[in-house]
Amino acid sequence: MKLHKAQAFTLIELLVVISIIAILAGIALPVFGEVKIRGDQTKALSNAKQIGTACKIFATDFSGIYPHFTDYPAGSSTTPTEAKTGDDSNSVLGTLVPDYLPDKNIFIIAKSKYCLKAGTATTGATTNPLGPGENHWAYVSGLNDTSNSRWPLIADGFDGPTSVKYTKDENLVGGLWKGKKAIVIRCDASGTVENLHSTGLYVKRSESEPLKNAFEGDSQAPTDGTLPWFSKTGNPVLNPKL
Repeated sequence: MKLHKAQAFTLIELLVVISIIAILAGIALPVFGEVKIRGDQTKALSNAKQIGTACKIFATDFSGIYPHFTDYPAGSSTTPTEAKTGDDSNSVLGTLVPDYLPDKNIFIIAKSKYCLKAGTATTGATTNPLGPGENHWAYVSGLNDTSNSRWPLIADGFDGPTSVKYTKDENLVGGLWKGKKAIVIRCDASGTVENLHSTGLYVKRSESEPLKNAFEGDSQAPTDGTLPWFSKTGNPVLNPKL
């Protein structure tokens, strides 16, 4: 009788194969994670652009001024209240619902720490459609459809109620993109996913002015004769309400 050797992997061969698989997985997983993040940013940017477009439509009904009331119920005859420093963006952006944006869910990003209470508010003529935890977006009040197109109008919520910067800690508000990126809608309703200043963690005004925060105004006109950046006092930056 002829004896046949059994064909099988040796222990060393098996360990080599496992090592190769582990190396390939270590290379692939970060790439897959980055692709997922970019997909989430693309979806969030699309929603933010819809909000920006709704602001422009709102402006056609209100003398060119973007949303600037905190309590404008649909069909109300009462005088609305103007937004001011210390108010939250939920109140102002909520005036877009339901006349200019029928679905409040467009303001929600599931992974955002600002949206932990999503689903608690109601839409109606006497209630603000965006309750605490139902809005991810910060908003600059008081701008209009003739404002400088470079000025920011909407962006990811910042890392505190009066802050205009972000954090690297994804477990905190303002840390959704880990201090690397921010979604910004400008006054002309154009929007991009922008790189943050690497150490300051703020939105750069432009690549030619990287040391200036896009959400901080100039106190006086520049010496080169150009128009000053928007006044932070006159155009308050409103953060979402937790």
